[in-house]
Amino acid sequence: MTTPRQWLALTIAFLLVLIGTTVLLVPWFDDRTVIQEWTQTPEKTFHLVTVEYKSEVNGREIEAYRWDPGSIVVNKGDRVNLVLHGIHGKAHNFSLSEFGVSGVVRKGEKTRVSFLADKPGTYQLICHDHATAENNGPMIAYITVLDEK
Repeated sequence: MTTPRQWLALTIAFLLVLIGTTVLLVPWFDDRTVIQEWTQTPEKTFHLVTVEYKSEVNGREIEAYRWDPGSIVVNKGDRVNLVLHGIHGKAHNFSLSEFGVSGVVRKGEKTRVSFLADKPGTYQLICHDHATAENNGPMIAYITVLDEK
């Protein structure tokens, strides 16, 4: 037979399990549960702009195109959002082939791309219109993915 003290202990244990389940499964954070908040992939957003540098050397105008910033560091497992702002140049066809990212950013517009940084290493976000010095480049941003530690 169960004593009143045992019933009280069972009731308290049941209530603790019920409260714990409620805390973990009820959406508390912008329609996300505690479990989703704990296990969600970290997300990082970076804004890059197209930059043109001009100068004159021996009476001849020279120019170079760059991404600014020119390097980004993220962690393996991060969801990376790039917002590319077209400031200089008509259009820049770009790719980050290791992550299946490609597109075009035009002057006066924004282009958004996302990828999961799942491979450690350093990768190139390259503008194919300015890939070499002969085309006023290289217009490359380096994205380094650090291994989980």
